[in-house]
Amino acid sequence: MHWPILLPLASALLYAAAALCLKIALGRGVSTWAVLFFSNMVLGLFFLPLLFFGVSGWNPSAAPWALLAGLLFFVGQIGTFRSLQSGDVSIATPALAAKVVFVALLSLPIPGSRPDPDLWLAVVLTMAGMILLQRGPARRASRPLPTLAWALLAALSFAAADIVVQTGAPAAGFTLFMPVMFGTVAALALPLLWPHVLQSPRPVRDHGTWRWMATGVVLLGLQAMGMGTAIGLFGDATGANVVYGSRGLWSLLFLALIARQLGIDDSVFDRRTLVLRVLGAVCILAAVMLVLF
Repeated sequence: MHWPILLPLASALLYAAAALCLKIALGRGVSTWAVLFFSNMVLGLFFLPLLFFGVSGWNPSAAPWALLAGLLFFVGQIGTFRSLQSGDVSIATPALAAKVVFVALLSLPIPGSRPDPDLWLAVVLTMAGMILLQRGPARRASRPLPTLAWALLAALSFAAADIVVQTGAPAAGFTLFMPVMFGTVAALALPLLWPHVLQSPRPVRDHGTWRWMATGVVLLGLQAMGMGTAIGLFGDATGANVVYGSRGLWSLLFLALIARQLGIDDSVFDRRTLVLRVLGAVCILAAVMLVLF
């Protein structure tokens, strides 16, 4: 078993738990802008303590790669939000799932990172599984082309960020690269996201709702640390993203187990949708097994 791949697996589980918490918070009036802003602040804070370790291994001349990675990550966030805002999630989600394909393609020029046939098969299975996991009752897409464009931009930006982390973190020093990268994300959030948070049309006064959001953004920060460590220290961005793609499966399982108790209405309980999502789960599990073993 490739033990470092367990980090993205843990990150996938944490992401699924975070998504459920944030789904509850969003349903109770928290704005998406607030989730984006506070998530970015948490990311910056979580990675900041790394600056106190491993100073002797730093190469500041390679730090600009961390700035680039932070910018790409932020663009990916905005693209994700805009794609979901522009149209139907049934268009946005399959396009966002293309990230794992983009990572595999962008890794081709990196020496020693060329995916083998099993990994390519895992990439295909992951994308198929992620698409099936998002199947649900048909909805009308309001703006299909902008939705697709924003989603593909997000997928490409996130994929490029992962490749920059894989190559740049060893060059700059992991404990320098990651704080600079996510410090850049937090710095961009202050002028670009905070004004939208202030303009939120639905103020939330329920402390319970804010606790759900706080839990969600902390879990998001933890899963980002797991993925950052997996790619920045151990490389193999393609394999890490295949395993991380199982987050859709874990989200489905968490939702099926506790959604009704929390009063969440979701199409996962529709029979046809459930069959499609089970098929998607099988695809993702097969992909994860190919990478792990």
